[in-house]
Order: sequence, then structure tokens, then C-alpha cells
Amino acid sequence: MRKREFQPILLENLRIRWPGFTIRRVALNQHMPRVERLGEHVHRFAQMLLYLRGEGRQHLGGQAMPVERGTVLVIPPGRPHRFEKTRPVRPICLVIDFESEKTLDWSGRAVMGARDLAAIERWLLALHEQQRSHDDFSIQTAALILRLLARLERAVNGNKNSVPEGPVAASVRSIVSRRGFNALTPGNVAADLGRTLDHLNRQLHAETGATTGGLLNQLRLDEATRLLQRSDGSVGDIAAAVGMDDQNYFSRWFRKQTGQTPTRWRAAMR
Repeated sequence: MRKREFQPILLENLRIRWPGFTIRRVALNQHMPRVERLGEHVHRFAQMLLYLRGEGRQHLGGQAMPVERGTVLVIPPGRPHRFEKTRPVRPICLVIDFESEKTLDWSGRAVMGARDLAAIERWLLALHEQQRSHDDFSIQTAALILRLLARLERAVNGNKNSVPEGPVAASVRSIVSRRGFNALTPGNVAADLGRTLDHLNRQLHAETGATTGGLLNQLRLDEATRLLQRSDGSVGDIAAAVGMDDQNYFSRWFRKQTGQTPTRWRAAMR
């Protein structure tokens, strides 16, 4: 996210409703010192939290859940909770307050992938631009808020009715872990597993909905974002680490995946 994308967003007294459900408030800002000093507390409404920066632990109902970039948490109404920061950088958190007439059966925690985070950040930028340029609450604003909540809900509940990742996808990940990304192609992976590429693609699609190339692409993106955030290697070094010797090609590929250049993405995360 660029610096200007982390401008405050505060939309209160909302009444975005559908049967049995109401969104009350949307906020995006850094944790200020007074928030970090806040002890255990409760809300009468439910909350959906997405951490875009920072690390720590969210203490919820006697359980300490780790928090990092991409962590999504659902906090039910009336549940005592508190956040404990574990790195000096101030966390940046998206908060959606809502009420539900039914008891929530949503999962408590999930971690979003790089592509979903990139989409969230684009929508937050659009929401900030709408908030800044319009005095009245618009249909477009409501649509963006619903899109944000839908993507977060999918993150915490997306696997409830789907088939878990199976042994074929795990085998592909194992090959990547063992060989690295250099000169690794879908055909190489299929050959290592003793399958034709068509056969491997059919098996992977049945397990994950992805092709071999799609899974390799996602693994590359996950590794690239991890290295950009946690290492001091140059963009060229990171490009090589994920199997791309051409730094310019890597930068174009990364921007296509996330909407940002590697340099801007790293600066925002630092």
C-alpha cells in the first residue's frame, strides 16, 4: 500500500442492512498509543478485524491468537478481548462493526493470501477517495463496504464447504520447497511426480480448483511478499529467489498480481 492509501477511514452510524444483519461502522487507522494501552474490553456488537501491518497477539476468551499482516479475526459480541503488540511498528487494522440476529458460527481466525490482500487494499483506497470527494453516503460506498466484508467472510469461512488441499497439491509444494523456483516449470513438476501435465492439472483442479501453473504462481507470490517484508535483499535478489532473472519482468509480474510495484509494497509494509 502506498503511504496515501493508509489515510484514516471512519464511517459511523451506518445502517447497511439485509435480513438479520446490520453493518454499523467501518474504520481504518493505525493503532495509537491509547489503543495499545487499552486493557481487556468488550463490545455489544460483533467485529471483523483485518491487520494490514504489524504483529502481535489478540487475547480472546482466554486464547492468545497470533496476529500478522493478513490476519482476519472475528470477535463475537460480549467477548472480552485485548491486543498485545510484539513489534515496535504500529499495527494498521481494518475494523468492521456489525450486528447479527443469529449466533455467529464463523471461524475465529484466518490469514489472507497476497492476492486477496491486494484486492482489499485497492478497495480501501477507492473507499477513501469516495469518502474524501463526497459529503453524502453513496450507493458506491455501500457496495465497497459489502465487497470488503464479503471477501473477509470468505477468508474465514471459505474452507467450510470445500475439499481440503489433498496429497497432490502437498507434493507440488514439497517439490518447490526442495528444488526452489529456479527453472521450475509445470512440466518439470509433472515429470518429478511421474505424471503427464494434463493428468497433474486434472488432479490439482479436483483438489484445489487450480492448475499446476496457477499453484506455482501463487507460491511464487507468497514467497516474494515474504522476502520483501522480512529480508533486506534487493528486488533483483528476490526476483532471482522466485525464479525470475529479469528484475523488470518480475516487477511487472508483481504489480499485475498485487496492484503495486515491489518497492512500493515493501515501503508500505516497513
